Amino acid sequence: MKIRIILLLQIVSLTYCQQNDEILGFMYVFAQEWPGSICKFLNCTKTYMGNYDNARWNTHGLWPNTMLETTCGMIFNCKDEEYDEDKLTIATKTLIDVTWNGMYADTFTFRKHEWEKHGTCHPDNLTQNGYMSRVGNLNNQYNYYKILASAGIYPDDDRQLTDREVRAAFTKVLGISTAMTYTCQKDPTTGKFYIAELRTCFTQAMKPRTCDCSKPISAFVTCGKTFYYPTFLLSVNEQIEFEEIPDLSNSFLE
Repeated sequence: MKIRIILLLQIVSLTYCQQNDEILGFMYVFAQEWPGSICKFLNCTKTYMGNYDNARWNTHGLWPNTMLETTCGMIFNCKDEEYDEDKLTIATKTLIDVTWNGMYADTFTFRKHEWEKHGTCHPDNLTQNGYMSRVGNLNNQYNYYKILASAGIYPDDDRQLTDREVRAAFTKVLGISTAMTYTCQKDPTTGKFYIAELRTCFTQAMKPRTCDCSKPISAFVTCGKTFYYPTFLLSVNEQIEFEEIPDLSNSFLE
C-alpha cells in the first residue's frame, strides 16, 4: 500500500511539474493567408468571404504552442467545449466577419475548428468571445497587408519578390528578422510561386520571438528565390449560392 501511495504521489508531482513547464513554455503562432494566392487555386466565393475588405490578409488562426523544442510543436483540443457563435458579442461578430473567414469553405465550420482545436488551449483560459475577439484584434494590430504596403509592397501580378524584401518589411514592425516565416503555393503549370501563408511568432507575453519552424504544411511549399504577391478581387460572377458550393469543411490544414 505504501509503495502504491508513493508511486501515486510521484505521478501527481510529475504531472504538476509538466503542466507548469508547459505553461512557462507557451508561445503563439499567428497565421494569416493571402486570398489572392489561396483563391488562385481554390474556389473562393462571396458567401465565404463575409465582409472581407480587400485590405488585409485573412486570419488562419492563433495557435498556442510549447517552446520545449521548436515552434513546429503544437498542442490542441485541450478541453471539450463546443463552439457556439451565440456566445459572441455583436462587436466580436462584426470584427471577425472582416478578419476571419472561410474563403473557400464554410466560415462557421472553419471558426469552430480553430476554436475547438486551438482556442481551447489558450493559457489565459479565455472564453470563446474573448479568444475570437483577441484574434480579430490581432489581425488589425498586425495587418500584414499594411506592413507590406509600408515598405512599398502591394499586390502585383507582375512583380517578383524576394525573401529580403518581405523580411525587411516585417523586421521594421517586429524588431527582429526571424519572427516570421512564410510558405507558398506553386502553380503546377507555370512553376511560379505565390506567397500564401505568413506566420508571426510571439512569446506568451506577446513579444515577437523567433519562428524556428519553416516546414510547410501539406498544401503549401517552400517559396522559390522569387515569388509573387498576386492581386485579389472577388468578382460578381463568383458570388454563387451557398447550396451550390461543395463541402470542403475537412480541408482545413491547421
